[in-house]
Amino acid sequence: MKDLNKVNIIITSEDNPSGFSSLNKLDVKVLHFPMIKTIPYSEIKYFDIKKTDFIIFTSKKGVKYYDFNSIKFICLGKKTEERLNEYNFKSVYTCKRNYSEMMCEELRESGVIDSKNVLLVQGNLANENLVNCLKRFSNAYRRDFYKTLQNKSENKELETLIENQKTYTVFTSPSSFDSFIKNYNANKTNIISIGTTTSSYIKDKGHEPLITSKMQSYEGISESIIDFFLKEYDYEIS
Repeated sequence: MKDLNKVNIIITSEDNPSGFSSLNKLDVKVLHFPMIKTIPYSEIKYFDIKKTDFIIFTSKKGVKYYDFNSIKFICLGKKTEERLNEYNFKSVYTCKRNYSEMMCEELRESGVIDSKNVLLVQGNLANENLVNCLKRFSNAYRRDFYKTLQNKSENKELETLIENQKTYTVFTSPSSFDSFIKNYNANKTNIISIGTTTSSYIKDKGHEPLITSKMQSYEGISESIIDFFLKEYDYEIS
């Protein structure tokens, strides 16, 4: 593809886009315009930690906002486990796939939490599907430790980019896409999604992702973008 250095890849996640560093292989500009931010709840609905056998984290944010105790932890995916390790705690079990809809089945097959008291740490936007599934074979309950706030203000720099330049916009959650379409025209950018859940939400809103990452991680998205440029635009990485 000619003039690839004029292409802009826009990262909308809250986190610093350092996780997309492999995109530096391309001659593109990687720009960060977060669409959401998370904040901890000042008060958590009561639970008895002494009667809890396991704590399940489904994201790095859950780890970030949990007030740690010495207990058995279970993580969804390697990245969540790595974040837990940063706090000098280890996971007794880490689910292989980064999809919560697959986590319940994997835990059921493992037997790790059968009939155990399990705390599921999540954010306010997570649905009840996982906890309801876990309740089928464990004494699972959920507490929300953080909430997600959408960026309600329009960024003129981002608006100008989308309107006038070639852009590929990366969405790592349904909430980031929802925030985006409230201020910007999604038809003016190429949509890239972190996984099937986010893609399904985007489609429900009447848009079609150009790329859906096979791996639900920043690295997975980066590799999917690189593969796209290699195949679709016959681009060569020097």
